Amino acid sequence: MHPEIVRVAIHPAIGVARVGNSPGEYFLAPEIPGEAPSDRDDFRDPEGRIKRQGVRFRIFGLDEGGNVVREITADQAKITWTVHVANKKSAWYQFNQALDIPASQSLPADAGMGVAGQPLASFLRNYDVIDRGGLVIDPGPRSISGTDANADGGDAACRFDTGSFQGVSVYLGEVRTDRKGRLVFLGGHGKSGSPSGAKLTTFANNDGWHDDISDGSVDATVEIGGRVLQAEGAWVVVAPPDFAPGVPAVVTGHDLLFAAAVDADPSLKPARPSFSEHIYPLLWRMTQTQWVNAGFARDFGWQSRYDFSDPDLIARLADPSTASWALRQSIASQFRDADYDELQANAWPAYYGDALVLNASTTDPREWMAVLPLQAEWISQCAQGSFEADWDADRKPPSWQEMTPAQQAAGLDKAALEWTLGGPFHPGCEFTWPMRHAMMYSAPFRIKRRTTPEPAYGDVISPREALSAGGPLDGSLPGDITRWMAVPWLTDTSSCLSAYVEYYGDYLPTFWPARVPNDVLTAEGYQTIRDPEQPLEDRQEAFAFTARKRWLRDIVYPDEEGWVERYDVGVRLPLFIKEWYKTGIIVAKPGPSDTTVFPAKMWVETGRAVAPITVDEKTTVHTDTDAAPMKRLRNRITGRLKR
Repeated sequence: MHPEIVRVAIHPAIGVARVGNSPGEYFLAPEIPGEAPSDRDDFRDPEGRIKRQGVRFRIFGLDEGGNVVREITADQAKITWTVHVANKKSAWYQFNQALDIPASQSLPADAGMGVAGQPLASFLRNYDVIDRGGLVIDPGPRSISGTDANADGGDAACRFDTGSFQGVSVYLGEVRTDRKGRLVFLGGHGKSGSPSGAKLTTFANNDGWHDDISDGSVDATVEIGGRVLQAEGAWVVVAPPDFAPGVPAVVTGHDLLFAAAVDADPSLKPARPSFSEHIYPLLWRMTQTQWVNAGFARDFGWQSRYDFSDPDLIARLADPSTASWALRQSIASQFRDADYDELQANAWPAYYGDALVLNASTTDPREWMAVLPLQAEWISQCAQGSFEADWDADRKPPSWQEMTPAQQAAGLDKAALEWTLGGPFHPGCEFTWPMRHAMMYSAPFRIKRRTTPEPAYGDVISPREALSAGGPLDGSLPGDITRWMAVPWLTDTSSCLSAYVEYYGDYLPTFWPARVPNDVLTAEGYQTIRDPEQPLEDRQEAFAFTARKRWLRDIVYPDEEGWVERYDVGVRLPLFIKEWYKTGIIVAKPGPSDTTVFPAKMWVETGRAVAPITVDEKTTVHTDTDAAPMKRLRNRITGRLKR
C-alpha cells in the first residue's frame, strides 16, 4: 500500500445515469469538465432506440491531510462495490410546487393548491392505498467485484430487477465493472405503467402509475496493502434522457450544489470571480440555448446583439479596465434580481420560476427564475471590474492524463453535474428544490446518509416539516432524491414547455429547453443550410429563428402552422409515453464550409420518427390556445387535496 494513503473516496460524489430503451447499448456520462456528452451513433442504437447513459465511479486514495494522492484500481487493490437504488415516488407526497419558497409558506389567492394565506399542504400520492410498501420499488443492494464483471449484462445477480410496484416487477438497472475494476452503473429503460389501468391526469402526480427512475447509495470496500478501507460513499441519480446533449442549462446542477457548499462553508467562495470559470459560462449558456428555444435564438443567437459566442464581444467583457465599464454595467443590469424584490418579466434569464401558477392573478417575482444569489454577486463584481482577468479564448480543457489526481477527482464531481439543471424547480428534470439546501450534504457534493429511521409525517407534509432538522432533507436513503419528482417522468417532460402565457412573445418564457427542447433546427432545414447550390436567401431563411420547429410537434402541437397547443392531458400524455423515444435528439453538426454567414457548428434535430398527425386526427383532437387547460389540471390537484 502506498504509505501516504490513509483513506479512500469515490468520485464522482454524485453520478448521473439516464434511462433509455435500447436493451444493450449505452454511452458513458462525461468525466472531464467542459466536455459534453458524446456518442458516435447520435445516442441511438441501429433500431432507433435511445441508449442509456451509464455513469462510471472511481476510487481515489487520500493522505492524512485529505489530499488526493492517486486513483486506485484493480491493479493495486481488490475493490468490492455495493449499490442500492430504489424508487419511492408513488409512496411519497405530491409535487405542487417547491416547499421552500415564500408562496408555499403563504399561498396566493386562486393558486388552486389550498387556502390563500395558509401554508401549502402536500398530500400523499396514492393516499387511499393501505399497503404503502407495495408502492415502493426497492430491489435491495447489489455487490460486484473484479474486472469486466457482467460485461455483457447477462449476470442476473447484478440486476436491480427484484423490486415491484403493486405486485408488478420493475427493472431499475444493473451494475458492471470495466477492465480496471471501476464501477459502471446503468439505470432503467424508460418504462412506466399502471397495473390498475389508471388514467393520466396531471404533469406530476398520477396515482396508480410508476416509472423506472431511481437513486441511491454507492459504496466500496478496498483491500490494499494488507488493510481493508471503507470508501467515502457516493450517490447515483437516474434521470430522464438528455434530449439536447451539449446544450447546458443557464444555471447548472453544479452551480447549485457549489452554492449549497458555500452556504455550509463560506470559505469556499472565491474572493473574486474568475471570468473564465464563473462569468463567461453563464453568458455562453444563454447563447447555446439558441438551439433549443427560438426566443433565445432571437435574443442571444448567432450574430444577435447578445451573441456571447462572438469573440470580440467576449474580449471586451473580459477586460476589467474602465474601457469596458459601460458594457459590463449594461450586461449586468439585464439580469433579474436574485433577491426577488420585484417582478421583472423582461429580465434575464427568460425562464419560468418555482412559483409559476398560471391560473392565479399573482405578481410573485418567483414566477420567473433568477440566477443564484452567488452568481448574482459575481455578476455585480464583474460589472465593477473586480474579477480575475483570466480569459484565454484559445484555452482548451486539459486531458485526463494532463490532470493531477486531485484535479481528476474534482473534475469527475463537476463533469457529472454540469449537464444537469440547477432550476427552475417545478419540479425539474434530474432533481429538485431540496438539493439547494446545505443540510442535504455531509461534505461538498456528497449526499448525507440517514443514520436513524425517518419520522412519519402523516397524510400531509408541510413546508415547516419538510425543512425541519431531522426531516426529509436531513439525511437520505435510497430513493429519497428522486421521490420528489414527477410520476411518471414522461408526463412532466411533455407538459413543461414554453410560453404558456406570452409575456415575452411566442417562445418565452420557457422551462428546461436544455433537457426538453422547445424549438429546433430540423434535419431538413439543416440540409438546406448546408447545400451550396441553394440560394443564400433560402439558406438564411432556413436558419432563421422563425423557421425553427416545435420539438413536440405532432404530440403537443397537432397544428404546426398555428402552433395550437394540445393541452388535453387525456390525449397528449399517453401519446408521449408511447412515442417518447421517437422524438428528436439535438446533436452537434458541422456548419457550411463554403461561407462564414453561418456558425461553424450547429445543433440539429436527429433521429425523429414521430408519426405525423393526419387531417382527420386534427379535427378530432381537442385544442386550446389559452391557459384554461392548465387551470383544469391545477383544479384536478385542488380537488385531490380537498378529498
